[in-house]
Amino acid sequence: MTRYEAHVEKNWQEHGLAHLLVARFRDDGSADYAMFLVDLLCLGVKDVFSEFDLTADDVRATVIERLPEELREAIHPACAKKMIEGAVAYAQSFGFAPHRDFRKARKILSGLDASACPTEFTYGEDGKPCYVRGSDDDDDRVDRILGRLEARCGADGFHYVDPMEDAADDLAVRDKLLEFLEAEAENVPRFYEVSGLITGMLICPTVIAPPKLADVLWGPKGRTWKNENEAQTFFTLLMDYWNQVSNLVHDALPADTPPETQIMDVWSEDFDDQPESGLAMTLASVAWAKGFLRATTFWPEAWGDALTRPDLAPHWEVVGWWAGFENPKNRDRVIAEAKAKSSRTLNSSVIALARALRSNAPA
Repeated sequence: MTRYEAHVEKNWQEHGLAHLLVARFRDDGSADYAMFLVDLLCLGVKDVFSEFDLTADDVRATVIERLPEELREAIHPACAKKMIEGAVAYAQSFGFAPHRDFRKARKILSGLDASACPTEFTYGEDGKPCYVRGSDDDDDRVDRILGRLEARCGADGFHYVDPMEDAADDLAVRDKLLEFLEAEAENVPRFYEVSGLITGMLICPTVIAPPKLADVLWGPKGRTWKNENEAQTFFTLLMDYWNQVSNLVHDALPADTPPETQIMDVWSEDFDDQPESGLAMTLASVAWAKGFLRATTFWPEAWGDALTRPDLAPHWEVVGWWAGFENPKNRDRVIAEAKAKSSRTLNSSVIALARALRSNAPA
């Protein structure tokens, strides 16, 4: 008798890219497995690796190594086959063949009936193939893929995403906003404080609309703009950055996200070129925490009981330490927690608050 197990990387739907592992176990103790990298958006099976005639223990150890428990979830083996074969067929319709080792690896799927899977998988994006440039895709490969898609689908019949270009665009927005705020009057919050403020607005149980940021930045009288174009340029920039922070919050909400997930837009590499990079990052984190708390003091009624809930008190305490870093007692506590490598970090505390408050937030 032959038994099958299948596992898939969690949250694969968000990116349309699935790491799938299918294992086949026999009564005599032997086992086989295949690992598939499946692009449901365009290219089908991009990579595959398989091994045959191993022991069952060897295969189970491989599952743990290739897809650690915290990163995987079980999938019905028939659904794994259905997903893989559907992606291959979709890619072939545009002229893309599966990885050269797929022919060998598909033998492991031979005893499965894809029709037994009730799940319907969606391929492409918005009814069109969507090619997402991979980190190993050089310019020649990109040109070949785009050329084939244009020949099959027409110039407007497909999507193309280059994550590196998107990342560069995000950095440009960030840099422009930082530069703008640095040039404002001294009483206007600077970039990291504004970043923390936006995060606070986003996780507040009651919706706080982005335009209300202007009240915090310049007070009820607002700012005098040179012309309408200058004002429009700034608020477009602000909304672009708001969306970046919103993505950070969204990515931190699932309970199974990796422990290194960052909800704060404060990154060590931003300070690598500064003489005292550690101090600079600490001061940025302090400003961020002040901005985050400012969202609670500026709109206290929007938070309801979130500021007084006993279960959230430990997390608010950590935010308070950082926001009040000038106080020696708070500073000593932050330093002590850091030396002890405690889990009570500013980032982890804000993630805990976001999960507690956004899970109950109105739609």
